[in-house]
Amino acid sequence: MFPFFLRSLRMAPVGVLGIALGAALVVSGCGGKTGFTNPVPITVSLELSTVTVNQDGSPVIVQINITSTSETALVAVTGLPGDVSVKYAASDTNPSGTLTFTAGASATVGTYTPKITVNSAKQTVSTTFTLVVDAAKKAEIAAPRVAMRAIYHPST
Repeated sequence: MFPFFLRSLRMAPVGVLGIALGAALVVSGCGGKTGFTNPVPITVSLELSTVTVNQDGSPVIVQINITSTSETALVAVTGLPGDVSVKYAASDTNPSGTLTFTAGASATVGTYTPKITVNSAKQTVSTTFTLVVDAAKKAEIAAPRVAMRAIYHPST
């Protein structure tokens, strides 16, 4: 079979040989390499593993660290309880930034495990964290402390 192949190549026009050789180089990748490199994997982490928010609506700001070859990222947080919101703000130079959490008065007190999903540089990565919703602290009314001093004046 091999001699037949050589014989047919000798009879083939030069243009056909060029096309066949070019196709062989494309398929083999010029040395076996495909020309594609493995992308640098992206990572995501939070500064805190547990985030605690109060029902009083006060914001809690947490650093989110994202490593990527891209300067941008899409960040989504799922699994939050009702009346708890989060806002992502990237830094000026890379996709790392902050997540600002707030909980309203109707947020259910408890412990949750939300998921953060990041899309950047054509890759997706996820992580989870612990979210604790605490009851709103009630204002304490303290009785004023009054120092009283009795002064005795004997009558003369």
